[in-house]
Amino acid sequence: MMNQWIKKIVIKAVLTALGAAMLTGCGKKTAAADTGVTKVVVGTGNAYAPYCYLDEKGDLAGYEYEVLKAVDELLPQYEFEYQTSDFANVLISLDAGKIDLAAHQYEWNKERDDKYLFGKEPYTTYVTYLAVTGDRTDIKSLDDLKGRKVKSSTGSNSVYILENYNKDHPDNPIKIDYVDNSTDEETVTGLVNGVWDATILTKRDTEKLNQNYGGGRDVLKVTGEPVQSSSTYFVFAKDNTRLQEAVDGAVKQLKESGKLAQISKDVIGGDYTESE
Repeated sequence: MMNQWIKKIVIKAVLTALGAAMLTGCGKKTAAADTGVTKVVVGTGNAYAPYCYLDEKGDLAGYEYEVLKAVDELLPQYEFEYQTSDFANVLISLDAGKIDLAAHQYEWNKERDDKYLFGKEPYTTYVTYLAVTGDRTDIKSLDDLKGRKVKSSTGSNSVYILENYNKDHPDNPIKIDYVDNSTDEETVTGLVNGVWDATILTKRDTEKLNQNYGGGRDVLKVTGEPVQSSSTYFVFAKDNTRLQEAVDGAVKQLKESGKLAQISKDVIGGDYTESE
């Protein structure tokens, strides 16, 4: 009898504890719902310094993150949390509904515009050039790349530039090497060793590679006229106009206050929020 009585006491205590835990959990949910704050999952990159990368502690850092933090501060109705992945998988996560906002220096192009909703407020200029080794003088335009190998990455705007060029020049196309998730060091080493004849970069990215891997000299340079002059935008699911409009409004405020330009200077090293 004593054992049965003890068992009943133990069972009752366990059930009471479980009930309290469930009520506590429900209370927290209700409290969160009562705040009227909507969680927004932001997808961004993990290896594209100084825009979106993980620092030595494994924490998200870079220009994208600093801009998004400033945007979030202006939008009390939203709370941003972050999910990082490589460039190719950010938009895949948006397709799957795993994130609400994609941020990875995205330039507009028709293929993306057909699938996604672009913000209307650009937050970085993005002027790209052909980048080659510092000693090359034979490449100044896309025409000089016919039959030569160029490094690009799946889904990037540079690859659309190259693919569209090849559609117009099918007899002697550029050889596009689709290289995803390569490091900056691999890019420099590949160009120096002749694995690739060129790639497409901004001036500031080229300068960064020289600073980090040039050993005091300009191992790379940009050449010729820009292959494309564009800007970058945040990207949303097609039907998410409410979030897009809110984020656009915040970006506009950051521009008007001068804070966006200051973030660019602090993180990238110059004001890249206006035309270069």
